[in-house]
Amino acid sequence: ENGRALVVGEPTYGKGVVQSVIPLSEKCGLALTTAQYLTPLGRSIQRPLEGTELAEALTTGEPAAAANRSAMGPRTVNGQPAFDKGGIVPNVEIASPSSDPWLVFLNGRGLFTDFASDYLTRHERPDHSFEPVDAVLQEFKDFLHRQGILTPDEYWLPDQPRVRLRIKTEVVNLVFGLAAGDEVETRADPEVQKALQLFPELAQLIHQAQEKRAPEHYRAVGREKQ
Repeated sequence: ENGRALVVGEPTYGKGVVQSVIPLSEKCGLALTTAQYLTPLGRSIQRPLEGTELAEALTTGEPAAAANRSAMGPRTVNGQPAFDKGGIVPNVEIASPSSDPWLVFLNGRGLFTDFASDYLTRHERPDHSFEPVDAVLQEFKDFLHRQGILTPDEYWLPDQPRVRLRIKTEVVNLVFGLAAGDEVETRADPEVQKALQLFPELAQLIHQAQEKRAPEHYRAVGREKQ
């Protein structure tokens, strides 16, 4: 809203209200919502509840009345419309990859870590250029079969890119440490990659915001020096 940052990712919600507890009898109390947190433009980060003004704004895409500063509706410092849809709506939306039950199962059982440990006992220590090529993928598939775990094509084929990433991450974790493994995951994160592409745009955005907030006589002095 103040034009100082670009938010990349998915819409998220936070704790946007404050409750006061009113003591009652029998060691009970009533939690009553008495306040809410708002952004500089008066927008709420709370998830809209059905039947409320925020819920209506989420459906219609219209600014909430509480945030309506003018007939044109609330706008950011750079003049962009700021609709109150509840939560934090990113400037650039990137959906996180969905995870199917099979991949969740493998992660939950720690099978990628177990395979990485098994792999390192049978191969030379890899360097930073390690990539899970097709042969490594086949080893992982055989490893799962020895554990009695099926690899149905409906999951195995579409999940291969993420399976390769998880194998690489766990091997790097064991060889070079958790920080190196985190770097592998980060480099493959589509939200991080998109954010890196937006850095030039962010620099321009910050410059524009600073210009807009600067007193007029400072801008005039700057023009005279030019």
